[in-house]
Amino acid sequence: MEQKSLSSSKSGNRPGTAPILQTIFDGITDGVLVIDRSYKIVMYNKGMQNFMRTEDDIEGLYCYFVCHHNNVPCHDCQAQTAFNNIQPPSRTRVCFRDNAKRQFEIWNFPIANDEGDVDYMVEYIRDVTEKHGMEKELMTSRRLAIIGEVAAKTSHEIRNPLNAMAGAAHYLINEYKSDPKIQKFAGMIEEQIARLNKVATELLDSSRPKISFGEKALITQALLKSLEVVEDDARKRKIDVQLFLDEDLPEVRYDGDRMQQVFINVLRNALEAMENGGAIEIVGAVRQVNGEDYLEICFIDGGVGIPAELKDAVFESFYTTKKTGTGLGLPIVRDIMKNHGGYVFIEPSFRGGTAVRIGLPI
Repeated sequence: MEQKSLSSSKSGNRPGTAPILQTIFDGITDGVLVIDRSYKIVMYNKGMQNFMRTEDDIEGLYCYFVCHHNNVPCHDCQAQTAFNNIQPPSRTRVCFRDNAKRQFEIWNFPIANDEGDVDYMVEYIRDVTEKHGMEKELMTSRRLAIIGEVAAKTSHEIRNPLNAMAGAAHYLINEYKSDPKIQKFAGMIEEQIARLNKVATELLDSSRPKISFGEKALITQALLKSLEVVEDDARKRKIDVQLFLDEDLPEVRYDGDRMQQVFINVLRNALEAMENGGAIEIVGAVRQVNGEDYLEICFIDGGVGIPAELKDAVFESFYTTKKTGTGLGLPIVRDIMKNHGGYVFIEPSFRGGTAVRIGLPI
């Protein structure tokens, strides 16, 4: 690539400077990009081409088109601010459209002329996907450590008095069957005890990420057992659970108890979201995600749905949109699927509710 105005203006009468500069540029494995005030690319290196997954000459093209396929400058572009106001190097994180699975950190270095105006911007781009992944792993480890410590300290202390209260409530219900008030309030006590027991169980479950894999088996075994657990609740809510499973689904390796936990958590969320009854569709098929084959089970409800801005927040521990929720159900689902090498995605369903996609590697 022939270097143009930027290199020649700086090299003066030193012949061969531009090729040397380009050689230095190409020796940098990270991406280096130089743009002018119109956001046109005036210089770049091979590292930038690798990030863009192209061998084409991108000199003279607009950076926002090359990086994001936009026809106008990016609304949050740090270079735009630096062009208008000379600032120290700034940093931001982005994903490029043609390399969406990777995360990049961009440093902007404004280059001022003799009058102090910024004519060019050097953008130094580094792939920080692994670094970002390690940061997330560290945060997850800390979160699990905190939850595990809380669970270990509180679960035993919570359950002992709960068992005593449950025994007393059970005695009252059996001893005073003819007294409607005692039946009502003792029943309420039992319900709240069950809810607190659920919290204690989820705290313990969230601190036990270990998976025990058996031989390959059909996922329908765990799915049907999970449906048995929630069928009474579904019947009370007048919700019909419909299965649509492809024939000849492949066997996969999974922890039966953990996958039942995943399915039950997802099903209970769907049931609680459908206050007016209706149907939950469960679709099973082989899907390809990022070039890999997965056995996917998709739960589609007709509930109120999850706003797009909250679809990531629901996987954070203790975050809940329900009055009686613990905020641990979906984080547990996420951790179990991650330990299986699978995935869980949440997206709007065609019925206006929510579709939860659970995938296991084949």
